[in-house]
Amino acid sequence: MAKILIIEDDRSIQNFIRVLLGAQGYEVLEARDAKSGITLALSYDPDVILLDLGLPDLDGIEVIR
Repeated sequence: MAKILIIEDDRSIQNFIRVLLGAQGYEVLEARDAKSGITLALSYDPDVILLDLGLPDLDGIEVIR
């Protein structure tokens, strides 16, 4: 099954997405800020990244670049 990385600073949104994806059998990785998300992305090579554009430490557009 696909590995999905969620980079989201809002805990309730992150939990909601994790539960939905986990129930479908996806492996879910989670980060609450951009720097942690970048580290996880480089370490685990996820198939999909769900990225919040308004993160506290770095703009989501910068993460994409």
